[in-house]
Amino acid sequence: MRRVIALLLAVLLILPPLAADPIEYEYEPYTEEEFPIWSHELRRAESIFFGSLVITFPVAMGVYSLASMMGMPGPTEEYQQVLIQAGIAAGLSLIIAGTDWILGKVGN
Repeated sequence: MRRVIALLLAVLLILPPLAADPIEYEYEPYTEEEFPIWSHELRRAESIFFGSLVITFPVAMGVYSLASMMGMPGPTEEYQQVLIQAGIAAGLSLIIAGTDWILGKVGN
């Protein structure tokens, strides 16, 4: 039974690539006129927002934990604490992305 299953899995993994059609077209990069300016700005803001979450989330967790140890009142449920920390981190990331957008507008 194991040999049959192994053979079936091997056939299912080997045959699809053999039957696939080769790619017959060349990659064509996007042109600058293909997308409006606001979509480029939105993409940049999105990248900065989610990229800065890597830094702001641990910072928000640390500040929240420090404030809780110093006596700040807050929810007792752990999921509520995580939601508050995520909200703080998202707010900080939004400020960073907004600041970058404003500096880009002022610099132009």
